[in-house]
Amino acid sequence: MPPTSRYRPRRRPRRSTSLQWARVAIPSEIPNTTAIFIVLRKMRRPLLLMLAVMVVAVVGLAAMPGVPQPDGSSGRLGLFEAFYVFSFTATTIGFGEIPHAFSIQQRWWIIASIYMSVIGWAYTIARLMALLQDSAFNSAYAAQSVRRTITHLRQPFTLIVGYGYIGRSVTQALDLLGRRITVLDSQSVAIERLSTDLLSQEVPGVCGDARNPAILGLAGLGHPDCEAVLATTGDEEVNLQIVMTCALLRPELPVIARASSRRIAQAMADFSPTAVINPFDEYGNFLVLSLKKPYSYRLITWLVSPEGTDLPLVDTKNRPHLSTWLVLADGQFGEEIANDLTAEGYQATIIDPADEPDMDGVSAVIVGAESDTTNLALAAHLRHSHPDVFIVVRQHSHARLPLLDAFCPDSIFFPPQLITQRAIANLISPYFWGFLTGLMEADDAYAKDLTHRLVERIGQGSPMLMRLTISEVQTPTVVRWIQHRPLKLEALFRSPSDADEFIAAFPLMVVRDDTVIPVPSEQDEIRLGDQIVIAGTHEAIVEQDECLMDDSTLFYTATGRDIPTSRAWRWLTHQRWKDAFPDDEATAGT
Repeated sequence: MPPTSRYRPRRRPRRSTSLQWARVAIPSEIPNTTAIFIVLRKMRRPLLLMLAVMVVAVVGLAAMPGVPQPDGSSGRLGLFEAFYVFSFTATTIGFGEIPHAFSIQQRWWIIASIYMSVIGWAYTIARLMALLQDSAFNSAYAAQSVRRTITHLRQPFTLIVGYGYIGRSVTQALDLLGRRITVLDSQSVAIERLSTDLLSQEVPGVCGDARNPAILGLAGLGHPDCEAVLATTGDEEVNLQIVMTCALLRPELPVIARASSRRIAQAMADFSPTAVINPFDEYGNFLVLSLKKPYSYRLITWLVSPEGTDLPLVDTKNRPHLSTWLVLADGQFGEEIANDLTAEGYQATIIDPADEPDMDGVSAVIVGAESDTTNLALAAHLRHSHPDVFIVVRQHSHARLPLLDAFCPDSIFFPPQLITQRAIANLISPYFWGFLTGLMEADDAYAKDLTHRLVERIGQGSPMLMRLTISEVQTPTVVRWIQHRPLKLEALFRSPSDADEFIAAFPLMVVRDDTVIPVPSEQDEIRLGDQIVIAGTHEAIVEQDECLMDDSTLFYTATGRDIPTSRAWRWLTHQRWKDAFPDDEATAGT
């Protein structure tokens, strides 16, 4: 794939007339979500008791005979005065005997009323404390709070279903890019983890069953600013239900789902999601890619790795000779990997991990049992007995990854990491995975050259990936410029402090009218509506924002000349503005 080649990605297939769904409102109400009704139901008896105590105390105090007054009045209290006295007496404020001294009868009645109110307050407070610990009330209050937060979101956001290792990794990656997220998980512990994770923005979390469309609606599926749904739960049946719900209720919404079997993946494909990620199938392709095109494999995995990951070295000395493979695996994983290897011309044999392997003529081994302990033990045994054999180890739990890193196998299959990388690639831009697929199909020499260009511009650490759309919202300065004169792409990558230097950022691709331009020339002109996927450091992205928002900075990066920024200096140098912008000097100085 040469740097200037273009390709038009396949569009999402249109559904036939027989598969058109009826438009149905997305539910968001779930039972017992109104906290005030739960409060009224649980606190009904305490409130009635307090009301009865108040009525009896006030009416009784008004009926008690009082001390005769010098003006001839009986000294009885009216209903309002009795209510006034009992209000500050029951709440222990204690203003004294007003409007005059009380009689013995009135004082005895107040004493009795005080004890009645103390008993009422004790009962009410006890029921209130029990209410605060009631799971139904807490769930309802949390649901109302989350609904209110999500309803008031005014930025595009991604709904992530499943907050395990994959969901957390994707959330952290999107948070670094400034993207908004909402999270849905069936475990309350996972939702509580949102408050302890170091995220720059508040992430609303909903605890509930994702198979319920109302729960998905509560988490933001029906919100007009929901831009994508990521289904990463550990249950592929639940993920299938999410794909079905989104396809039927929000068919225009991009959906990325995780599957671990061909049957579920095919069932998902019938509902036309954006991507179905089967880690077993994906890893076979990546393993073959690492064997045949190591530089392409390194570039792709480096681009989707967490920011700052060092560029790995490429060891190609033994890989061309890895022709005979032994797959120590049980279940579907072994079959998927063996089929991928066989399809590429390798010889692959599957045996049970409990059997003693025959290593005669074997050049590579994949250890893929269901147990991490078994895999590490088998890999260590093979490393001791056959040190020259290429070893691939399957890992399930991220908690034991440090052990595998210390062991240093030749390759690691960690499904959550693979799913995370693929999901991030699809969420960065709907076309970015197509760009990576193009890299897989390109010559290895091209990937090696592109890696060299990226490292020269960005450095050895893996870059941050960002999608930039040329629009009034994201790039107002650029839009004002291109309305009157051409602007080259390189102007967005020049340093605001020295226009002769480039910032540590690189344009990976441009999407223009549904056509992808991979690795565009920085001499190309920018057009309104262009989507640019940028790889760069966080500091470079911050620098780039200056020329996207400030006219004088963009003028400097585009022309290499400084222009005045204050109104007074613009007035003093008015002729320079006319020379720079003969057709539109007013716009240039805004």
